Amino acid sequence: MKYKFNSLIFVFFFGTLFTLGQNGKSEKQLRREAAKVDTVYTVEERARMGRWLYDRVNEMGLSDTVREQYDAIVFSHIFDMTRLNDKDKDYTDAEIQIKFDEIVDKMNLEVKAILTTEQYINHLENFAEIERSVYKKFNWREN
Repeated sequence: MKYKFNSLIFVFFFGTLFTLGQNGKSEKQLRREAAKVDTVYTVEERARMGRWLYDRVNEMGLSDTVREQYDAIVFSHIFDMTRLNDKDKDYTDAEIQIKFDEIVDKMNLEVKAILTTEQYINHLENFAEIERSVYKKFNWREN
């Protein structure tokens, strides 16, 4: 049951992030939505990526407790990544790339503390695929 829930969370984060009901939107939420730019990935691409990552994380063999911690860390950083190209940030493409890399580095440090060496290597390999995809979409060069 937890894995179905986690799968739903993956789709949620790669889909519409933190949308509220029509009547429950705060002023801050309305400003955030106005500043949000179109996403780089289509809904189908995000769903495929979410499912792919979900399957890879399942293969890591994490305990329920570690899985919850891992998901919380990864999802919070994925959310931060998705907000980098918001209009109100006014970052250049180069600045977005730098900030993206900083978020990935911070995320990797945090998950390293809760994973075994083998699991951490698996995480790095998995997330490297996502990084390559983002770099390709933004037409960035590796540093």
